[in-house]
Amino acid sequence: MKQRGNYMGLAVLGAALFFGSFEANAQRNEAEWSTQLQKMDVQPKRQRLPNIINDLLDDEFAPAISPDGKTLIYQSNRKGKKFEGYYRLWESKKDSNGWWTTPAPIESINAKAAAGDLIGGPFFGYDGNTLYYFAKISGSQAEDIYFSTKQGDKWSEPMPVKGAVNTGDYEGFPSISPDGQRLYFMRKSASADNSASASTNTQGAEGTKAKKEPKGKPSCYKLMVAKLQEDGSWGGVEELPAPINADCDKYPHIGPDGQTLYFSSTRGGGSPERAYDWNIYVSEMKEGGGWNEPKPMDSAPYVKNTGYSILEDGPVSIAPQGDDPHVLGFFSAYYGSSHELFTIPIPEGLRPKKTCFYKGNVVDSLTLKPLTAKVTVENLTRPMTYKLQSDEAKNGRFGSVFTETNKYKITVEHPDYKTYVYVADLTNFNMWTSCEKMIRLAKKGVMATITVVDAGTKEPIESNLVMNADDANKGFVKDFEKTGMGKFKMLLGAGTTYTGDATADKYEPKKEVIDLTSKVDGDTVNRFVLMLGVLDVAFDNINFETARPRTMNPKELNAALVPRSIEILNQVVKFLKDYPAAKISIEAHTDDVGKDEYNMGLSERRAAAAKQYLIKQGIAEARITSKGYGETAPTVPNMMDGKPDKNNRALNRRVQFKAMR
Repeated sequence: MKQRGNYMGLAVLGAALFFGSFEANAQRNEAEWSTQLQKMDVQPKRQRLPNIINDLLDDEFAPAISPDGKTLIYQSNRKGKKFEGYYRLWESKKDSNGWWTTPAPIESINAKAAAGDLIGGPFFGYDGNTLYYFAKISGSQAEDIYFSTKQGDKWSEPMPVKGAVNTGDYEGFPSISPDGQRLYFMRKSASADNSASASTNTQGAEGTKAKKEPKGKPSCYKLMVAKLQEDGSWGGVEELPAPINADCDKYPHIGPDGQTLYFSSTRGGGSPERAYDWNIYVSEMKEGGGWNEPKPMDSAPYVKNTGYSILEDGPVSIAPQGDDPHVLGFFSAYYGSSHELFTIPIPEGLRPKKTCFYKGNVVDSLTLKPLTAKVTVENLTRPMTYKLQSDEAKNGRFGSVFTETNKYKITVEHPDYKTYVYVADLTNFNMWTSCEKMIRLAKKGVMATITVVDAGTKEPIESNLVMNADDANKGFVKDFEKTGMGKFKMLLGAGTTYTGDATADKYEPKKEVIDLTSKVDGDTVNRFVLMLGVLDVAFDNINFETARPRTMNPKELNAALVPRSIEILNQVVKFLKDYPAAKISIEAHTDDVGKDEYNMGLSERRAAAAKQYLIKQGIAEARITSKGYGETAPTVPNMMDGKPDKNNRALNRRVQFKAMR
C-alpha cells in the first residue's frame, strides 16, 4: 500500500522510543541486561532486498522464490495509477551476475483483473513450472485459488484449482507440498464473527484496498489442507489440527521438505502499540502425524528488535538450497511507511530437512523395456499416501520429493506383472544411495523356453509350435514368440498343464505335455521336444477289387487285395523287418463316387485290409497305424471342367504308406 510518511519524523520518533526504552530498563540488574544483549547479538540478521525490488512507498508483499532461487514473484501495488491501487503480481529474475533485474508485471495473469480486483499470495510450485496464487477477479466466487503454468518464458492465464478448495468463502495464500500432493491455504468464512472485511488489513494483503487495521482483535483465519485426488482435483479438505489453528494464524508456507510449516501467528503476544502482533512461527510434522508446538522464527521477534516495525511479519518463502548452510527465508515486513521484502538466514533447528528428488525407473526384468505402472508412495514415518505413475514414454520414470528422517514404502503395480514392494529408508540420508532405484518387474506366470530338436542329432530344426492350456480357466499363453530355429519363448500361467503340438516338414508330429501345477509366478522352465523324422522311403500305392472289401470280416479283407497290392505289401514287410525301429502309417482314400459315409467306411476297411496283411507277416501291431480318410483328401481334383474325370478318380482311390522312425 502507499503510506507516505515523514521519514525525519519517523527517525525522531524511533530515537525517542529507543532512548525511552533504554532509560526504563536501566534499573534491570546487569546480568539480566547482558543476557538480553547476547540474545539480540546472536539473532539472525535480516537483509532488505535492493531498491530495484522495494519501490519507495509502495507495498511489496508475499514473496515467492523459485526452487532454483533465480526468480522472485510477489504482489505489489506499485504503479498505482495503472492498477488503481490494487495488488497485482510482479516478477524479477537474477541476471548472469546474480543481480535482480527490474521487476515487470505478469501481464498474462494481471490482465484478467479489473479495477477493484485483487491478485496476490503467489507460491512457486516445487517443479518450478507452476505458479499458485489467489485472486478476486471476474468469475471467482470470492477470493479463490488459481494457478498458471510456465509456457516458455510466459505464464498461462489464471485457471481455478479443481475440487473442493474454492467454496465462496475467502481462500488465499496457497502453498503446495514438494511432492505435489498437499495444498495448504488459509480460509475465512464470510459469516465468521470476526469477519472484519479483508480490505481493512493494514497491508491490504488479503483484501483489495490498503487501509489501516484497527488496534483491536485481528481478522483470524483457519489454516487448511487439501489432498490431491487421482482425477487431478483437490479433495479431503480439512483444518490443520492443534497446535496449529490454536490462535489467529495465516500465511501458511510448507517448506521444501514437505513437513516443515511456516506461518504467521499472533500467539506470541502483543506489543506496545496493539494487543497482538503477527510473527513468523515454525512447526514440524510429527512422526506418526500431527504437528509439533510452533516455535517463533527467532527467540524474540526479529522485526520488533530491529526497531523497524511492530506490525506483522510474513508471509515467508523458503529457497531450497540443499546443503547450503545459509538457507534463506524471503519474507515481508512493515518498514515504517510500507511493506518491503527481506531475506533472513533460517536458524539451525528451524530449517527444512534435507530432501532429494527420488527417481525410479520401472522396467521389465528380462527385456529392460520401460513400463507404465501405477506407483503408490506411503510415508511410513509421517503417514501420507499418494499415487504416481511411471511413464513408458519417459523410460519408465517416476519421481517425487523424499525427505530425510522418513521411510517410504513404494508399491509398483502393473496388470501383467507381479506387484513390487520395497522401502526407501532415508533415516540415514545419502543422496547417492537413497534417492534412485531401478525397479525390475517380473511378469506374472512362468517363463517357458521350448526348443524343438531332431531326436537323433539333438539339433534344433525348423518347426512350428502351438501351445494351449489344458484348463483355459486356469492357464494362459502370453508373449508367444519364435526366437530362432526351433526355439520358442512364452509366458504360461502357473498351476495347470499345457499341451504343445510341434510340427515340422519330414518329421512325425509330436505332442508335448508341460506340467506347471507345482510352479509359481516368476519360475522358469526349459523343455526340449524330440521329433522323429519321417523316413525317406516311398512305396507305391495299392489298389483293391472294385467296391471291396465290403465288410471287416478277415476273409473279406484278405480277398479284396489284388496281386499287385500284395507285391507292394511284401516290400513294406521287408522294410519293416530290415529296420526294426521303424514304424509304418497306412492312409486309405477313395474318390467322390458314392455317399460320404459309404466312402469313409470303405477307406477304413481298405486300411484295415493292409494292416491285417502286415500283421499276418509277423509285423507287431504296435508298429502300425491305420486310418481311413474317405474322399476328404484327394491328391487331384475328381472333377475337371465341371465333368467327372475317370483318370483322376482312379488316382484318388489309393492306400499310401509312410515310414517313420
